[in-house]
Amino acid sequence: MEKRRSLFLIYCLLTFFPNIILGQNKFELNQLKNPVKYGPSVTAEFKQNLIYEYKTTQGKHVLFLKNGLRTAKFVNPEHWDEISDTVFPYRIDIVYSRYPVRDGAYYEIYPLLFDRLKHLFELDPSLNDEKLEWNTVLQTHCDDDDQVNGLFHGIVIWYRTRQEENAINQDMDSAEVLSLEPRLEINVQGSYKEYEKDIEAVKNSDAINDSLRVVLKNKPLDEQNTILKKHFEIAVRKNSSIKLLERSPQEINLYKRQVHLFMKNNPFSDSVVWKVFNRHPEWTDIAVVNDWTGSMYGYGAQVLHWHLMNYQNSPIRFLTLFNDGDRKMSNQKKIGETGGIYSAESADIPQIINLFNLVRINGSGGDRQENDIEAILETQKRYPEHKEIVLIADNLACIRDIELAPKIGKPVKIIICGYLDGFGINPHLVYLAKITNGGLYTLERDFENLKVELSSNGEIKSIKDKRFGLNMLNCTNVDLFVKAKKENIPVYTDLDSASKEPFKIRKLDLRGKDLKMMPSEILKMEHLFHLNMSDNQLVQIPGNLKRLKSLTELNISGNQIKKFPNRFLDIKYLEYLNVSNNQLTGINPFFASFFYLRVLDISNNQVSEIKDINLLKNALSLNLSYNQIREIPFTINQLKRLKVLDLSNNRIESLPKTFIGLTKLEELNLENNELEVLPKYLYRLRKLKSMNLAGNNLSEDEKERIRKELPLVQIIF
Repeated sequence: MEKRRSLFLIYCLLTFFPNIILGQNKFELNQLKNPVKYGPSVTAEFKQNLIYEYKTTQGKHVLFLKNGLRTAKFVNPEHWDEISDTVFPYRIDIVYSRYPVRDGAYYEIYPLLFDRLKHLFELDPSLNDEKLEWNTVLQTHCDDDDQVNGLFHGIVIWYRTRQEENAINQDMDSAEVLSLEPRLEINVQGSYKEYEKDIEAVKNSDAINDSLRVVLKNKPLDEQNTILKKHFEIAVRKNSSIKLLERSPQEINLYKRQVHLFMKNNPFSDSVVWKVFNRHPEWTDIAVVNDWTGSMYGYGAQVLHWHLMNYQNSPIRFLTLFNDGDRKMSNQKKIGETGGIYSAESADIPQIINLFNLVRINGSGGDRQENDIEAILETQKRYPEHKEIVLIADNLACIRDIELAPKIGKPVKIIICGYLDGFGINPHLVYLAKITNGGLYTLERDFENLKVELSSNGEIKSIKDKRFGLNMLNCTNVDLFVKAKKENIPVYTDLDSASKEPFKIRKLDLRGKDLKMMPSEILKMEHLFHLNMSDNQLVQIPGNLKRLKSLTELNISGNQIKKFPNRFLDIKYLEYLNVSNNQLTGINPFFASFFYLRVLDISNNQVSEIKDINLLKNALSLNLSYNQIREIPFTINQLKRLKVLDLSNNRIESLPKTFIGLTKLEELNLENNELEVLPKYLYRLRKLKSMNLAGNNLSEDEKERIRKELPLVQIIF
């Protein structure tokens, strides 16, 4: 048992903390600006090797980037550009000479080493990865300048081919960790394969008749989905006048058989729903709110099964199912407006069974966060006469809209699915139970009257309850791509009070103040790193904003800005820039200055050209939607770290073949463009999770090709 728990914890670490285990930066770029201060600590990150003389033996698994004895620039950077999208690096060697030696000692030249690292990461930011092996190789055959100049100096990249990498991944995938519990999902939630699986499960159940199966036969998956959706929508609208207590024993047995078959096809790891309801006969007039996504199908079936087994005195009066957005892409989900919420009264069993299938057909939400609070609030509005709220919740999923929990105003009893002793309880579920004065219910135990202290920003400040522990899910509600900047720093929203102590101000929020120009007082706040001037009436940005040398986050969305002053380029350390909903016609000249920019939003402008966007080497998220863009530059594949790209509602007719070089891309929105075909070899977008292609001119053959190349991707046509 202990071995199973340990392996399960390892699985959770790998699944829910990928940024801890995979893909973190090895070196902080800000540190590389200061070799005097950080030289010793950065050098300590390398494994140092001494060698008499380095020989550059050519081979298909290694590439040599050459520079000189005293230079950092590469002689042949194009050699890496040619293969970087098709190989998988695993080791970096920085080769230089232990020279000059003065008084018998060699002193590391930190500025030169740091420059070499910076040039490497400018060439390919994805190489700044701690999962790689990092070595320094110092040559000792160093007699004089002429002799040393004849040695190799540069960076050596060791890599694997795609076949070798796939073989390694297959070995990892077959590890015991992935076969621990039936309820652990191996497929990505929201993937095309899950979508296909859901439709097949409905077709093979008792939910449809033989004539409908004949209609569905040999039709494309999207068409099958449309037919089934229409069928269940009609069925759900048919309210039966015959209530549960009036049904015949034969009808009850038929419903039980349907639910039993459903549970058989959707395994679960425990019977927590049955056990909790059996323990609490005192609960009355219950409104059940059920997370109805892939990993929770078996638990939802338990609700219906228990209700049927106890139909003569079941306290369940209302049932709400939510599927996290009706196949919305992750970046389209808004707090409180995600949708995918369906309800029915529990007395009409045929309607409920049809409802379960309709929600499943419309499902595949894409990410692991769920809209639990929105579903609870909607249930309260639809059925105000309920007395108890019971949430069937996934212990392995964070709540996207947890900030809405204080609006509930009634205790929430949370049945926790997927709980294991020693793993702990999801912190969001603990927070929800505490703030609503509700409770937590597992297979064997009930936790009520929680001894938990909450902070003012909606998180758990401390826990004194020794009955349970928190699991390690990172459910902090912060921007995915911008690191939090010391959460205890206050945000000033009043300019007058902020102006009294300008040197103390770090965060200033002046959104919606009807300002027509940027106040000069802001320019005195030399330590300001976060400035929000959104939703004002600004027509220009003062050039002397460059005085704010610490500024890393700037939001000037929702203004009337048509262009930026040239001196705006001097704000070179920006990480987050939001200029959406303005009147910009071009932004190209600024790309070159924003090397450190991670998140850029220029949506809802009039930008028509983005030819230099490849210069945003550290970009993680780009929102270019609702512009006039026609052409995507061939150099876009140089955005090696890009995870989210929104090009929706433009005028794009084609994508360059280099587009498949965006190997870190996870979310792609191309909705409402003029595309007829996508580039070949889409499978190289190996990190892609969701893609929206609705509103384009793709043929059915092209759609089918895309599906086959991206079988695990949530695709919207």
